[in-house]
Amino acid sequence: METFPQPFRFTPENARENAAKSWEARRERKAKLEAEATQGRQSSPHSESLALQIERVERMMEKTKDADELQKLSACHPRLFNAWQVLTATPNPGSLRHKSKSQRPPMPTFRDTPQEQTV
Repeated sequence: METFPQPFRFTPENARENAAKSWEARRERKAKLEAEATQGRQSSPHSESLALQIERVERMMEKTKDADELQKLSACHPRLFNAWQVLTATPNPGSLRHKSKSQRPPMPTFRDTPQEQTV
């Protein structure tokens, strides 16, 4: 049996380097999630993977020439988008009212007025 040399070997030096890269990636991801949370969007690893899947489906829709495949992909897109929308708490267009708009004026009250009597 022939043995092949391993292309990459872990050493204490490159293990420390990879650990530092891992910690940096975690810090960046945490900062990204906190920034999105301040903007009102909730992000999670699952919502990020859904966003990547949506982009992939859109690219596939652009490239496809088969009508049946296009129909299947276009049916898949709204399902993925709705799942992403729920996970990120993104409202539908027009479903949120702007806080700066004034409230509706109160309904007028109708007073009991005496009926005019006709003679």
